[in-house]
Amino acid sequence: MPRKLLWYRLKTLIIISLIWILFGVVFFENLVSRSNDLGVQVSLFRFAVIFGIIGFIITGILIFFLKPRFNHLPLGLSLVIKMAITLLLYVIIAFVLLLIYYVLMYNGNFEQYLNSFFTKILLTRTYTIFMVDMALMTLLSMIFLEVSDSYGPGMFWNILVGEYHNPKIENRIFIFLDINESTTIAEQLGHEEYFRMLRRFYADLTLPVIANDGEIYQYVGDEIVVTWPNTSENKIKALKFIRNTHYLIERNRGKYLKRFKKVPAFKAGIHAGEVTVGFVGVIKRVLIYCGDTLNTAARIRSMCHELNEHYILSDDFMQDFYQPHGYDINPIGEIELKGRLEPTKLYSMTFE
Repeated sequence: MPRKLLWYRLKTLIIISLIWILFGVVFFENLVSRSNDLGVQVSLFRFAVIFGIIGFIITGILIFFLKPRFNHLPLGLSLVIKMAITLLLYVIIAFVLLLIYYVLMYNGNFEQYLNSFFTKILLTRTYTIFMVDMALMTLLSMIFLEVSDSYGPGMFWNILVGEYHNPKIENRIFIFLDINESTTIAEQLGHEEYFRMLRRFYADLTLPVIANDGEIYQYVGDEIVVTWPNTSENKIKALKFIRNTHYLIERNRGKYLKRFKKVPAFKAGIHAGEVTVGFVGVIKRVLIYCGDTLNTAARIRSMCHELNEHYILSDDFMQDFYQPHGYDINPIGEIELKGRLEPTKLYSMTFE
């Protein structure tokens, strides 16, 4: 697993585990400390840590094993299956932890221990509520993971704190990337099979996006839009995203040919400038960027066809930017783009 993807998943795991610990404190103060009918005494610190450990194990299993296995299923069915598996795992984990704790604390023969274990722990009201709370936390963890994936890394937190509640002006880099000859490929494969290839292509793009700290703005048919804050460092990452994607698709060429008899090639337009960003919508809230920067980026991508180039960069993107090693960037000239009053200086890019 690539390091950046691993770190992203570990960061998500740590955040959810801390939420479990916080919930464990609340659960202890509102239930265990007031009406504890368990046959054991548990401190707040120990209880919260155990709660967090269970949350860490369950969430880790969700992130690294269960979620990738059931992504192809409908969301409702996927949640039901993962909920059933994680609850079973939770019962086993909780049983083992309580068993270990009780063995260490209990003095008596095995028969007395078993009777005491069931009557003083497993069959108590507190333990039943504890199980219900664990099930609720597991469900909330699943929903958190689904929402986080829907909005992208970091965006869920921005929603909670109201980062884009009011419109903001930002200077950003945009890459408009789409598949070459998509209409022809769709006709040859059929729309359903073409959709499967498109889904595989977008799944492959996930690694280059995360590896280069990009943000996926939107998918529009066979087009994906990726964005970064406009800095010199991120300009390098934007070019590396293109390069990484190119070589990743080439590395998977055999798999595409075997599965679809086609290998998706792509073109990309790269531009940078100011945009207005904020959430819109009432019954469906969506983060949108608007401004001439996006229109120009889209038109630059469309120029790839006319100029027979794979990747085209704008002069605005090239400002305060040096040509990195491994990339061959050459001026094309000043081109008139639809909707712009003045010609735009464009550059072609190839990999050395």
